Amino acid sequence: MKFLVISRPNGQDHGLASGYDRVDNISDHNKALKGLLKDNTVENAYAFISGGSAVVINADSTKELAIKVRHNPLFKSSNTEIIPIADAIDFLDGVVDHLS
Repeated sequence: MKFLVISRPNGQDHGLASGYDRVDNISDHNKALKGLLKDNTVENAYAFISGGSAVVINADSTKELAIKVRHNPLFKSSNTEIIPIADAIDFLDGVVDHLS
């Protein structure tokens, strides 16, 4: 299944080392995200200019989803919303089949 995961900063300290926001750490996070996109763990990823992100995550179980969502190093300092989503064409085809 696909999930839209929206994270916004909640104002709390992220609890990471004071150097977390340094260039090398951000570069490491960028490389990790590229790997997640390449292996299709994350289908799409967007950053909000004002802070936060929206990602589409693929997960086959609740446990897998929880692990992937909580793997975000900023999880503890974010409000996170998880919305199950579906391909619009598949969804509409299903509605048509159901109503037929």
